[in-house]
Amino acid sequence: MTFPDRLDPRKVLYRPQLPGSAMKDPVEVLRRKEAELERLQEEVDALRLAGRLLKERTSVGVELQTRGKILQMP
Repeated sequence: MTFPDRLDPRKVLYRPQLPGSAMKDPVEVLRRKEAELERLQEEVDALRLAGRLLKERTSVGVELQTRGKILQMP
């Protein structure tokens, strides 16, 4: 078996559609992305709230418990 020295870019980039595989519905893809974006925004808001609460806790003078030594695995 021999391999060509150079590949024809048209053959590399071209991917024929397989029978039975249809393109995704762009509206459905957009709906899923928007739902994911909303979920991530809620997570970011929750993290911001947690950060503010931790900042208030340390500024009031409550000491955070130490968890011990940090070991680095080889």
